[in-house]
Amino acid sequence: MSWFRLPFTRRRSRRFDELSESIREHIEEKTEELMQDGMPREQAERAARREFGNVTRIAEKSREVWQWPTAESFWADIRFALRQLRRSPGFTLAALFTLALGTGANIAVFSLVNAVLLHPLPYRDAGGLMLVTESEPRQGQHLYGVAIQEARDYERLNRSFSQMGTFESSGFNLTDNGEPLRVNAALVSSSVFPMLGVSPELGRSFSESEDQWGNGNVAVLSWRLWQSKYGGDKTILGRSIKLDETPYTVIGVMPPSFRFPFDGKPLSEMADLWVPDAIAPMRLDPGNRLMEFGVGLIGRLRPGVSAEQASQNMRQIAHAFQAEHKNDYSGALEVEPHTFAFASYSMQKARPLVALLMAAVACVLLIACANVANLLLARASHRVREMAIRSAVGASRTRLIRQCLIESLVLAVGGAGLGLAAAEALLSALRRWGPRSVPRLHEASVDPLVLLFTLALVVGTGILFGSVPAWKLAHAAPQGALKEMHAAGASRSSQRWLNAIAIAEVALAVVLLIGGGLLIRSFARLMETPFGFDPRGTLVARTIFDRARYPDPARRIAVQHDLLNRLAHLPGVSSVAAASHLPLSDERQIGFRLEHSAPNDFHWAANSLVTPGYFRTMGIPLVEGRDFNDRDRSDTVPVAVVSQAFARQFLGGQSAVGSRFHWGDRALFTIIGVAADVHIAALDADPPPTIYNSIFQVESGATGRTALLLRGRDSSAAAFREIQSAVWSVDRDLPLYGTTSLADLAHESLDQRRFTLQLLNAFAISALALALIGLFGVLSYLVEQRERELGVRMALGADRSQILIMILRKGLALGAAGCAIGLLLSTLSTSLLRASLYRVDRFDPLTLAVVPVLLLLVTAVSVLIPARRAASIDPMQALRSE
Repeated sequence: MSWFRLPFTRRRSRRFDELSESIREHIEEKTEELMQDGMPREQAERAARREFGNVTRIAEKSREVWQWPTAESFWADIRFALRQLRRSPGFTLAALFTLALGTGANIAVFSLVNAVLLHPLPYRDAGGLMLVTESEPRQGQHLYGVAIQEARDYERLNRSFSQMGTFESSGFNLTDNGEPLRVNAALVSSSVFPMLGVSPELGRSFSESEDQWGNGNVAVLSWRLWQSKYGGDKTILGRSIKLDETPYTVIGVMPPSFRFPFDGKPLSEMADLWVPDAIAPMRLDPGNRLMEFGVGLIGRLRPGVSAEQASQNMRQIAHAFQAEHKNDYSGALEVEPHTFAFASYSMQKARPLVALLMAAVACVLLIACANVANLLLARASHRVREMAIRSAVGASRTRLIRQCLIESLVLAVGGAGLGLAAAEALLSALRRWGPRSVPRLHEASVDPLVLLFTLALVVGTGILFGSVPAWKLAHAAPQGALKEMHAAGASRSSQRWLNAIAIAEVALAVVLLIGGGLLIRSFARLMETPFGFDPRGTLVARTIFDRARYPDPARRIAVQHDLLNRLAHLPGVSSVAAASHLPLSDERQIGFRLEHSAPNDFHWAANSLVTPGYFRTMGIPLVEGRDFNDRDRSDTVPVAVVSQAFARQFLGGQSAVGSRFHWGDRALFTIIGVAADVHIAALDADPPPTIYNSIFQVESGATGRTALLLRGRDSSAAAFREIQSAVWSVDRDLPLYGTTSLADLAHESLDQRRFTLQLLNAFAISALALALIGLFGVLSYLVEQRERELGVRMALGADRSQILIMILRKGLALGAAGCAIGLLLSTLSTSLLRASLYRVDRFDPLTLAVVPVLLLLVTAVSVLIPARRAASIDPMQALRSE
């Protein structure tokens, strides 16, 4: 093992040799001197040594000047541990593989946690940034932002924030040079960039004057758009680009890490550019105070102000402006502000998933540690004599425990090294095939914080699985241990520890299997839930008819009719339609009130603007009334189709056809049909009340959004090229984006659930495999230790089947005890699954019954090998070996 020696160790060895030579020379000189005085040589040597003193002790004291006793002792223990592991390659490989599985899963999931939750947002003092949003308690509405005039009141009256700013999501058609491109955008006020403390990589951000209506035709590009569209050209500054037919001047490029305000969104929703949030005068008109919500409001806390104080301040301001504008905030309309830490709010949807995965991999790691502890305990029985001799010759218990723990830590380091490689492979697969709906999944990697976590994992696991064997070996009495070496079988204490650890492994595996079983049941129930539409054989392609390019609604309608007509004549197409918003993909809500209701008795409903033939193309049944037709135009009676949920909730389940409602100050709409319910937000969310309007009859902010639907074509590249050609034959500057199939949209809506299910079940299967390996190891060790006893039993007349049944009974007893404890633990742990379960109770009787039965069956199979080995023991051979 000379390759373990460090250079300073070799230099010190030379010094030790020189010291020994110096001592020898000194004694030799004294001997010569005494011999000259007439003393015989042998007597002179004894006298010289007696006068010099204890040579060994003096050499040791001298050498201590050049030594680090503690460090060298640890180094010696490490070298000894490596030699021990090298002598037992089977044990070492089994332990390393087990630890690599447990630590690799934990490192991979912690990398995901680090990327999603722990990675700080790239802003100055991100913890001081707060988001202000609102809900309507009387409407049961979710958080939806604020109205722009409310945002101005919050900014003007607040005492909690040193800076505040607004932002809104948007999108543009980018039509300068080359193929038209649809880009995501964020409208931000000029105060936002300085508040975040982020400067552009190139150029500058917005000035206060550019916040004014008419002065905001400037843009700041994202790093991604700058690289992909403009090839990182540094002369981009000052260049004019065309957004929705309007020239904008590029004034800056943001750093690669800047993603405000969509930090928690998938890549497809990230902002490609930012423009000033220049508010149109119409939106600031006192009569339009509640014209539209959806404005984001962000602020930076003043020094010394807490989040709770800021929240209280916002509630006071909301109470004040609602009292001031009583006519606007009356009836069913009442707003309640909410204040959140911006960093945590942006990632809140991912928290349940990450918490669930962390709990799962923690169980896998505990089972892996239990397995290695069992291996060490079994191995310890063969080292009792070694430790007893060490103790007998003076080694302290602390010294013995340290030696055992160092061996465990060496194993943990090796397992973590292999685990890092496994984690990197798993992360690479997740980045490539993981769902796009998980924020920052593509950023998960092994960074310095993950390496620090790995170091903590090494220390923690090494102590965890090494402490019990270390304690047992260090506390073995020398005389008793030496006697026990000649006893038949394993000691009772060893067997109790092995049994307890095996039971714990099975219990943890039961917890994970029940969690996985509940998710499988939940996912099956979800897949049984009807979408409300037929996703098969329907293609989707999106485009935008921006108002700058189509200021005349009649012109836009004519182009849309022409486009739908051309698409209808493509080969294989059975029907075509268009919609502003699609289920399981887009959400839009409008406020309305029923005819004859109080002026402020508003309610909310999902909304989509659609063309005639939409319900047929989507496969949504009409249960009453009729569909839109070409006679439903802007100059005819405004009409609408509503969903069954709308009729049930607002019309008492009576016939809805002929009923009327107000949509703001637009018009009084007459209901002409009732469509079947459709899941809008997600399959696990009840179908909301929905209003459909004709895209050819209603003008609104959503009119230009167009999702083209073609039933009867497959989702091949050729089909999408034909759609693109048809669109560009009508208008070459219309961008085509989001090309997919309706089935893929439905599939993607389940991606996060499917991702959770697949990972949790993979961890559950790994845990089951480790637990069964642990049981197999315990029973194999039991058979080995009791070989003489079993031989005696068989020599005295015991039948082989009796031996087989005895070992099987032992394995099944351990499995049953683990199942019982696992069922108890699962009643506490499945609370983590509540957010992920759909129409399945966390105490689902079928899952709680099936998992233990299956586990016991698999346990019986796994213990059959050691049981058969026990039954095949040759009594004479077993007795002769003693």
